[in-house]
Amino acid sequence: TIPWKNYPIAPSRSDSDDVKRLYGSNPSNQFGAWRFERICLDFKPDIVIMQKDPWMDSWVKHSPYRPFFSWAWASTVDSSPQSPEWVNQFADADYFYTLSEWAEGVIKEQAGDSVNLIGSVTMSAADEFQPVPNKAAHRLAMGLDPDWKIIGTVMRNQRRKLFPDLLQAFAKYLSFTGDKDTYLYCHTSYPDNGWDLPQLMMKYGISSRVLFTYSCEECGSLTIGKFSDTVKLCRSCKKYAAKPCSVSSGATTEELAKIFNLFDLYIQCANSEGMGISQMEAAACAVPIMSTDYSAMESIVRKLNGYPIPVKTKVLELETGCYRAIPDIDEIVSYWKMFFGLSNEDRLEAGRKARSAYEANFNWDEVVKKWMISLDQSPKATWDKPLRQINLPQDDTIPKFSNNKAFLDWAIKTYVPYAGLLNSYEANCILRDLNFQTCKPNPCGFFFSENSYFDRVSHQSFDKEHVLKIFRGKAEIFNFWEKARVGINKLQNEDWLL
Repeated sequence: TIPWKNYPIAPSRSDSDDVKRLYGSNPSNQFGAWRFERICLDFKPDIVIMQKDPWMDSWVKHSPYRPFFSWAWASTVDSSPQSPEWVNQFADADYFYTLSEWAEGVIKEQAGDSVNLIGSVTMSAADEFQPVPNKAAHRLAMGLDPDWKIIGTVMRNQRRKLFPDLLQAFAKYLSFTGDKDTYLYCHTSYPDNGWDLPQLMMKYGISSRVLFTYSCEECGSLTIGKFSDTVKLCRSCKKYAAKPCSVSSGATTEELAKIFNLFDLYIQCANSEGMGISQMEAAACAVPIMSTDYSAMESIVRKLNGYPIPVKTKVLELETGCYRAIPDIDEIVSYWKMFFGLSNEDRLEAGRKARSAYEANFNWDEVVKKWMISLDQSPKATWDKPLRQINLPQDDTIPKFSNNKAFLDWAIKTYVPYAGLLNSYEANCILRDLNFQTCKPNPCGFFFSENSYFDRVSHQSFDKEHVLKIFRGKAEIFNFWEKARVGINKLQNEDWLL
C-alpha cells in the first residue's frame, strides 16, 4: 500500500536453502547488507537515508558504491562517551542526525567538527496514540477495575531496561503506603535476553500486583492479567497459546494505544536510551511520564513536562566503555506517593499537560524540515563514472616488510585503495591487532569493536596472512560490483527487485 518502491530484505519462504543460508551467514544481512549493492544498481540513489543503531548500519561505510551517493544517517546515541569506532563511522556520513538534543551535545563535545551534525530528528508517535474520552470506562471495557491506579511501562525485557530497580521501587511503595489499589503494568516480554521477571516478583513479594499483556499465537487476541507462566489459556479461543508480548509477537499499534490509555502514570526506568519512543506514545495518550535523568530521556522527559528521576550514580560499563545510569529508587517512590496523593482531576490535568507538551514538541512537520536540509543540499549522484578495478598481485610477488606498519600501508594501497583506510581509525585498529597478534573477527567491516555488548566472539590469532585474506576478499567483491555497475557483469533480475 505504500506509494513508493519497496525492496524486501528477508528471503521469502519460497527461496532456496542456499539463499537462506547466505542470508544467515552475516548478522548485518537482516539490516540490508547482502542486498544493498544490488539495490543501488537497480535504483541508483542520489542519497541514502538510514535511521538505526550504529552497529546495524556500519557496513554502509565499506560499500564499494559509497562514493556514488550521499549518506544521511540518523543514529542512536544512548550514552556517553560514544565508542571511538562509532564516532569514526558517524564522521563518514555526509549528514548526521541524532535522536535527541542531549545526544547532539555528546557528539559536539566528542567529535567536534569531524561529524557534519545537522541536528536532532526525534521521532513522533503514530496517529493512533490519542487520549480516550473516559479512562474509567476504557478500563472497564479492557477488563480492569476502573478504580485501580496503574503505573505503566512499555519496555523490552533486556539488560539496560532496569526492571529490577522498577520492581524493587514498586515493592517499597506498597510497603510504605499500604496501598491496596495500585498496580504496576509491565508490557514486556518473558522469556527474553533480559531479566528473570517471575523470580524478581517473587523476591519482592509483588506477583499479585503486577500486570502483563498476553498475546495469543493462535487467534491474536490480547489478554491482560497477572503473570501466570510463559504460556496460558487464551480467553478467546480457549487454547494454551497466550504468551507475554514480544517484539516479534504482540500488540498492534491500535492495541498498544489502548494499553497506554490504561495508565495513570508512565515510567521509563532504564540506564540509557537512544530515544525511548514509549515516552512520546504515553504523553500522546495524555499519560504523564517520569524517566531516568540521563541520555535521550534527559531531553525528552523535560520536553514532555515530565518528572526526571534523579540519578544516584553512573557506572562505566565494561562492554561498551559508556556510562550507564542508576536511578534513585527512593526518589521514584517519593514521586509516586506525591502523584497518587493528588486528586483524580489533578492527575488528569497532569496528563493533559503532557499531551500539550507532546503536541508542541514532537511532530513530523518539524522532523521533515530537518531531513529536508540533507535532501536539498545533496548533489546528484554520478553512477556513470569510469570503471575502477584493483589489480591483485600474485602471492609470490608480495614484498617482504621489516615492520607491520609498512606492510599494512602497502596492503591498503594495493588491495583496498578506494576504501579510505590509509592512516584511518580502522587502519590503526588493524595495526594494533597485528602487533598484538590477536583479533576479534567481523564478517562485515575491517575489524570488530572490542567495546560492544553485542560482541560475543572470542579473540583468535591474527597475522599478515589474515590481513591479506580479508583484503583480497574485499578487493574481489569490489571488482565484481564495479563490473556490474558498468555492465560487464550481467546480473539476474531477481523477483524481489520487481
